[in-house]
Amino acid sequence: MVIGDIIAIACLVFGFGFVVFFHELGHFLAAKWVGIKVEQFAVGFGHAICAWRKGLGWRVGTTTPEYEQRLKNHLQANQHNQSQHNENVAPTPAEMARAAEELGLGDTEYRLNWVPLGGYVKMLGQDDINPNAQADDPHAYNKKSVGARMVVVSAGVIMNVILAAILFMVVFLIGFRVAPPIIGNIETGSPAQLAGLQVGDHVLYLNGDYQHDFTKLFLNTALVQAGQDIPIVIRRNGKEIDLTVKPQHAPIGSGGSVLSLGAGHGAISELRGPDAKLQGKLKKTDGSDLDPKTDILPGDLITAVNDLPVQNPKTDYPLLDQTVQNSAGNPLKLTVRGADGNTRLVHADVHFQRFFGMTPLNLAGMQPRPVVDAVLPKSPVTGKLKKGDIVTELRINGERLVDPCMDHFVRQINKAGDDGRKVGFVVERDGKLQTIEDVLPDFRNEGGKRGVGITVSLDAESPIVSEILDGSAAARAMIPHGAIILKIDGHDVHNWFDLHRLLKNVGDSATLTYSPMQEGKPVVQNPVQTTLRLTPQEQELLAQVRYTHDLILRERIDPRKTSNPLTAAAWGVTETRDLLLQFYVTLRRLFQGSVGASNLMGPIGIVHAGSMFAFKGWDWLIWFLAMISANLAVVNFLPIPIVDGGLFVFLIVEKISGKPLSPRMQTAAQVVGLAIILSVFLLVTYQDLARLWM
Repeated sequence: MVIGDIIAIACLVFGFGFVVFFHELGHFLAAKWVGIKVEQFAVGFGHAICAWRKGLGWRVGTTTPEYEQRLKNHLQANQHNQSQHNENVAPTPAEMARAAEELGLGDTEYRLNWVPLGGYVKMLGQDDINPNAQADDPHAYNKKSVGARMVVVSAGVIMNVILAAILFMVVFLIGFRVAPPIIGNIETGSPAQLAGLQVGDHVLYLNGDYQHDFTKLFLNTALVQAGQDIPIVIRRNGKEIDLTVKPQHAPIGSGGSVLSLGAGHGAISELRGPDAKLQGKLKKTDGSDLDPKTDILPGDLITAVNDLPVQNPKTDYPLLDQTVQNSAGNPLKLTVRGADGNTRLVHADVHFQRFFGMTPLNLAGMQPRPVVDAVLPKSPVTGKLKKGDIVTELRINGERLVDPCMDHFVRQINKAGDDGRKVGFVVERDGKLQTIEDVLPDFRNEGGKRGVGITVSLDAESPIVSEILDGSAAARAMIPHGAIILKIDGHDVHNWFDLHRLLKNVGDSATLTYSPMQEGKPVVQNPVQTTLRLTPQEQELLAQVRYTHDLILRERIDPRKTSNPLTAAAWGVTETRDLLLQFYVTLRRLFQGSVGASNLMGPIGIVHAGSMFAFKGWDWLIWFLAMISANLAVVNFLPIPIVDGGLFVFLIVEKISGKPLSPRMQTAAQVVGLAIILSVFLLVTYQDLARLWM
């Protein structure tokens, strides 16, 4: 780990501490304002490194023993009638307060503790854990009015909201290096595609709100109502165009965002490789090095796409996308100038773009077979399965699944992993069948599912049908499972790209010729002809099918910056407001079931995500801390006993009823609240560990 990385992580840790400290500072200032005695205001947790108290100054460790001893000595020295005083009777709080005032000693100890994460405020007569805490002192928390205590309880949340706005303001003043709100990817059949959005469109307004940057577009997309027509204004080729988009919920497990325009929300890229500093650090999914013959390397600059010259590598990504869509599945020929100044050709593969939501990729209802795309490190099939293996059969507990589609393949392996059952494979490799037996799916995938540690894509090279969707044109034409598509209207079909190209131009019907399978082998001697009749919706979907690539390109950055503090402040307030709203919307959707608990993130996940932001630079680190501060405000004000929101509810009940809840009821509520907090903590910690290491 380099020095810069260590500094970034250290700044992240202290940043977290500062966010929590600022929260406690709100409680402290409010308590002082309403006249509550604050016994300690601490930065960090644990034992004190050093402390300061008015009248005593700095001390190593805590000042409390010396403070209390001085007060007792003063009281004893000023006793006029020794016989009237019992030395074994402790001084009253009022006597101690009077002695402190006479000696000029402050009643608050300001301390720096050993664990530099956050801090706390210790008020007289208040204890979050013990609602029975009381003090017979007019300056105690429990002696103040309900309104005063409401101010103190809510002050921490208010300060976190203020801090978030200030941090966002700082980010926009120094410059937020963020992607612009330009569409860089569109999923087939997505709301974005149905609305008429295209790659390269610059989104200006969504639902009337101006979109400053990519994070803003992502956030505002999540806030709009699903299923409603939302106006969107874009700039395309210098002209502003009004469109209407109807965002939809992407079902849990689809891999998309919960509420999505279906743009994939992948920011647009430049026609160049990542920073040259990453040379040798980037790997493919299977852990192998990038190949200069098929991949764009760090420091590369694309100068031509299929011999079409690149005019501006920063803004010409739509040229690459359009070439991909017109490729008919053929590899791209990219002319590339490397970091060393030499020019070479890169031949990059083209793939089918995924379909939006849970809809599997299909052509008129026909689905391709899965093919092994990469074998992940520590996979139980390392040395057994290889990249390019076509899965022709899956065997589980004596049952055979011949030519499975991708969804069935993944689902059955995950189920076998959950049940602890071994699986076997028959794969086609270099034209020959290979059998792999007795593999235990014990590889922990992202999201906690158990599998065999491979990534799969679609076998677009062999037009063999692995599955037929119910009610589709292929189902109506009675095309069987395992059929090999040979011709469309007399034109040869060599792969799925041919099938797509021919089908999308046939109109409402076509003559399809296929070869059925018998005992796992095609019966090419007796091809079968059938009429494939397409509904208007199926014709439209065929026209919408998109292609994509898997090149690693540099993300386009258009810094969001202003030199006007008022503008930065306005942006900061708006950003904070939207984050607060998004958090509440996410909570509501969590209870509605449209957001899965697996999307939650705990302390480990936050630190991991924060470290990624810290490595991106100071602007992203500050942005991340601002987001954490806003989220902390929401979490702390939830109506859960033991957090500020729960304490506020207690105060509302006390205000309405004229008396506080009984200590017994408060204690019971605190126990329930603590159980909720601990349960959520354990859940999110498990999710974090499952995502990162299991």
